[in-house]
Amino acid sequence: MFSSGPNIRKIQFWSDMQGKEFAVRLSSDYDFRAVSNPSVKYTKLVEEAGYFSDMDYDWNFLLEHWMGVKNGSVRLLDDDGRGGRRPLRPAAFDLPDVDNDVSAVKKPNGRGAKREKPKPLLKCRYCMLSYNSEKERHEHEVTWHAEKMK
Repeated sequence: MFSSGPNIRKIQFWSDMQGKEFAVRLSSDYDFRAVSNPSVKYTKLVEEAGYFSDMDYDWNFLLEHWMGVKNGSVRLLDDDGRGGRRPLRPAAFDLPDVDNDVSAVKKPNGRGAKREKPKPLLKCRYCMLSYNSEKERHEHEVTWHAEKMK
């Protein structure tokens, strides 16, 4: 199990100097458990995570999943407190010379990116709250206005 003593073992994610190739190893090991390119030299420690000795790790899957989160192709989900799930923003990494040019994002009319928010199309027949789908409206009406629907 993960402990907080001086002999803490951590999962470490490493990159090459360009931040384009990645590898994973345990902090107590010299050799990497999984690498994205075996011919690359991994020199920069990018991130660490807790290691649980009672778990079996698929190191290749772990590395591919972490790389997907890093490059945005895998979206993490978090509970929004109401039983729904919302995407988490991927963590930012301090990797020099990575081809993530933020200045290339186009801004319409120079005012900033417009937010695409669906317009509410349906209103509750009893309290006039707005809903984007018939299903949402029906669930609201059944939950909050069941007596009026009889």
